[in-house]
Formats: sequence, C-alpha cells, structure tokens
Amino acid sequence: MNATDVSELDAWIRLHVYERLAAGEPAPTPLTLAAAFHRSPAEVEQVLHRLQRDHDALVLLPGSPYVWMAEPFSAVPTSFEVAADDGRRWWGNCIWDALAILALVGADGTVRCACPDCGDPLEVRVEEGRPREPVGVAHFAIPAGEWWRSIGFT
Repeated sequence: MNATDVSELDAWIRLHVYERLAAGEPAPTPLTLAAAFHRSPAEVEQVLHRLQRDHDALVLLPGSPYVWMAEPFSAVPTSFEVAADDGRRWWGNCIWDALAILALVGADGTVRCACPDCGDPLEVRVEEGRPREPVGVAHFAIPAGEWWRSIGFT
C-alpha cells in the first residue's frame, strides 16, 4: 500500500466514524471497521492510531484502539447529553462540543448538563441554530490552543 492509499483509507475510515456518530449510532469498533472496509483489524487499528496521532479529531480510549471522541462527539457517556428533536441522541465532551453537535447535524434540540459550580441541572434549548433564551456563562479554564495537550482531560 502506498502513501496515497493510506491517506485515502484514513479519510474513508474517519468519514465512516463520523457518519455513524452523526446518525446517533455507537462508534464503530476496529472489527466493524475492518469488515466494512475489507481490511484486517490490525490495519484498521493502525489507521485509528494514525488519525489520533495526527490530531485528526479522533481520540482513542487510552491504551486501546477504540474511539473515545470524534470531535465534537463523545463515544462514551459524559455529563453533556444532547437530544435532537428527531430522536437522535449523543454525548458531548463539554458544553462547546454539545452545542456544536446540534449545529453540525443541523438539528433543533436540547443540551442537558449540570452547573459545575453548584450542581444544579442546566438545559440549553437550541432552535434554528441558536440557543433560545441564552442564560449562563461557558467557562474554559484552558486556552483553546492548549486543548490538544491533553484533550481527553481538558
């Protein structure tokens, strides 16, 4: 396989991961990706590790080849639940990502989370791409340029 084949396979696998998550489905595993692309699981794992290494918006669960995040989607439950009016459901990694999911998929919906200061439940309703009656403050303790240093824990 030459470099062009590698980058093309990387792009197709990345797109497949995003399509599954955007549809509200679980993140594909290396085995399901291998079957979908007629590749070996080991080859798919190499692609996933390469996509993470290149900061290509995929983050793997530490020490594994399983998708943890495909920014802005989280493949595992978080404190930021995203619900589209059409029934699709996702998890965001933070409030920024949760709101970005609705924008990315072009859906109206609701983000549910809790105030990090007092724990009170919070809900942000998004309609036509904008928060309805926006109230509150989103605080980012780390500058955006530093997020990738430890994206899973930022």
